[in-house]
Amino acid sequence: MYGHCISGAMLLLSNAVAPSVVSAQSVPPEQGGPAIEDRAEQPAPTQLLLPLVRGGRVYGDVLVDLYLDGRILYNRASLIEKLEPLLSPDGYALFEENLIDRPKLTPQDVAAAGIDLRYNSSQLEISVERIDGSLAVLQSLGFDRVADEVPITLEPSGTSAYLNVFGDFGVDNFGSPLAPGILFDGALRARDIVLEFEGGYDENIAGGSGFYRRSVRAIYDEPEESRRWSAGDVQVAGLSQLGGIFLGGIGVQKGRRVFNDSGPITELGGQQILLERDATLEVLIDGRQVDLLQLTAGPYDLAQLRAQYGGRNAQLFVTDAAGRRQITSFDTFLDPNALAPGETEYGAAIGFIPVGFGINPTYSSDPALSAYYRRGISNRFTVGGAVQASQDVQVIGTEMIVSPRSIPGRFELGLAASLGQGTGYAAEIRYSHQFENSLGSGQISLNGEYRNANFVTVNDGIFFNRADSFFLNGNFSQRIDERSSIVVGANWFERGGTRANRSIFADFVRSTRRFRFSVGVEYGDDFFRRNFGVRATISIPLGRSVRADANYSSRRDDARASISKGFENTVGSWGYDVIMRSSQGIQGVEASASYVANRFFARGFVASSGNGIGNITDARSARLQIGTALAFADGVVGIGRPISDSFVLARANSDLEGPRATLGRTLGAGRSEALSGPLGAALNGNLSSYNRQSIIYDLADAPAGVDIGTGVETVLPPYRSGYSIVIGSGASVTAIGFLSYPDGRAELLSGTVMSIDDAEFVDQPFFTNSTGRFAIVGLRPGYTYQIDLFGAEASFTVEVPDNSDPILQLNEIYITPEGGEEE
Repeated sequence: MYGHCISGAMLLLSNAVAPSVVSAQSVPPEQGGPAIEDRAEQPAPTQLLLPLVRGGRVYGDVLVDLYLDGRILYNRASLIEKLEPLLSPDGYALFEENLIDRPKLTPQDVAAAGIDLRYNSSQLEISVERIDGSLAVLQSLGFDRVADEVPITLEPSGTSAYLNVFGDFGVDNFGSPLAPGILFDGALRARDIVLEFEGGYDENIAGGSGFYRRSVRAIYDEPEESRRWSAGDVQVAGLSQLGGIFLGGIGVQKGRRVFNDSGPITELGGQQILLERDATLEVLIDGRQVDLLQLTAGPYDLAQLRAQYGGRNAQLFVTDAAGRRQITSFDTFLDPNALAPGETEYGAAIGFIPVGFGINPTYSSDPALSAYYRRGISNRFTVGGAVQASQDVQVIGTEMIVSPRSIPGRFELGLAASLGQGTGYAAEIRYSHQFENSLGSGQISLNGEYRNANFVTVNDGIFFNRADSFFLNGNFSQRIDERSSIVVGANWFERGGTRANRSIFADFVRSTRRFRFSVGVEYGDDFFRRNFGVRATISIPLGRSVRADANYSSRRDDARASISKGFENTVGSWGYDVIMRSSQGIQGVEASASYVANRFFARGFVASSGNGIGNITDARSARLQIGTALAFADGVVGIGRPISDSFVLARANSDLEGPRATLGRTLGAGRSEALSGPLGAALNGNLSSYNRQSIIYDLADAPAGVDIGTGVETVLPPYRSGYSIVIGSGASVTAIGFLSYPDGRAELLSGTVMSIDDAEFVDQPFFTNSTGRFAIVGLRPGYTYQIDLFGAEASFTVEVPDNSDPILQLNEIYITPEGGEEE
């Protein structure tokens, strides 16, 4: 059962509890308003909340007193608060100083201070007609798309921090367990500076004490400029042929992709990637899994995978030990997007070359630098250049993306040369063209790359030994109808010292609501025993998140069947993969499972294989990874699943007993992403920096009448930032009753509710209906509230008992205009 926000001025409820102590007394006429001698001759004003509007934008609601003859009075505190965004800092101070100091203001009072307001009775709104130029905030000319976006309602904490902890436990051949490993990573954000770090403990890889660090760096972002500065263990991207660079030093990078680096994969260039953590890597063909690899952290070469699966809409889907997931095309690492005319991207780093990068990176005394620059010249032409230099290696490269008017399609060209191990050079060319014909849509693509053995970059000696390499891929796809298509392609891959891999294929693909299958033929000249073969795949959905797949290739002597269930980011969600495989005489079975708990994320993996079914248990292994996080923001602490970027903590107000804070994108049917409890606040660590998004919150098992607020906050998180939300308040009491004069009910009377001792209470309007009934919401147990009545020139107080029920029945309250005591 979740609590819900109570709003509105009148609740007609009948629950009866003991009445509170109520008193009445005379009050003087409201300052700034007319003195009312007789309620029959001078009707009382109606108190309303009206929106303040300028230029089509609403700046909040202002409390006003509205009279039948059209006169209006503004609540001074409410008006000043809502006008602040329209005034400069100096203008705000000047306006407040010039504005007459009394609770209720006439339009003439406000105009004398420099702002003209107009009450629009047909729209029930207050329009800002004029602001004196000496008061107005600086405005930008031109089209402002931000004005149409949902406004930000919650700002990040000034100081926040988190620490992820991952435990890695393995067993080889189901015998003695391997020494466990522990990985730490986290970040501390203070104002606009972020310090992020990663390290751990593992005797298997670190030796000695077992402790190691992978990286420590300071980050400063300029999101308006799409620019990031870093210092420490620096990683800066580059052009595709030169790849990124790792240095101990300082770096800067600008571009659309600068802030999209929270995935588990880092591009190194030249068909290489770096896994920052141990991960599961799935190879997907047309969205269906055809291979599953368990990989440890480190660098990997994609060339062989591209030769095997290229030209077939191949993608990589990576899930690391933290539960972070990233899906990308093979060519994503090598395909710089074209830039808009005038748009620029650049990056630069200077520092010292690492001796190795991974466990405890150390740096030599050799300085190095790297820089690249790309610019959109027109909507058909993008050009870029890059350099890298150290004492031993110097590299220069250039690339361009061009879409000629006379030739359909897009060309991407790249050239690079290096000095260091002799003269090295590299070249790449790509062509792609999408088209429509009488059958439907189609595509042609060609990719060619060549590097000689002498081509090196500054970081090449850390990761890979170079050799002459050549890759050529081409494919043609054509849709036959809405559910069918054909794909024809060819691959050619060679690398010095290894056998060439050449193949051609043709596939027919058919998709229906119940299944998807493909059949095809292939011919190859490589290390497989057969040159010619057939292949087939089928995928059958078994539910919303469960799928069965089967693949067979006669040429490769490979058969595979699997069933999988995906997991979601909600508490209690789980997923699994079970795979049976026979490949060139080796049979095996693999199973993995993932579980999403409130305070941790767990992944387990078991594999067994052997030469033949009878020996399938010859090689056995098992692994368990568990990750959790500790986070802090605005004095609030919580434990939850690992944090990938930014996070939010939520807890119930301390005045409430029992309810639990809950977070999620949708909170129906128990689909919470985080819950508070004995281990602290609810923690959701899936906020993505520099993306506008909503945080939905609620209270589970909340008592009736609890006001939780809006239930949603809109945020634009900075990098590695933290938020804190306190849900609900102790102001959970609603007082109801009847208001009467000695000669009858006080019908349609209005006034103001204020608190004598509750500093958090915000003044609110008071109404009675046609039978004299009223309701006052948002009262706090143990506090006293005063209601000032218009027209009757009287007031009464409500004292809320410490142990009050959510509905406080006041029964009948009598008042007299002259201030006599009520019964």
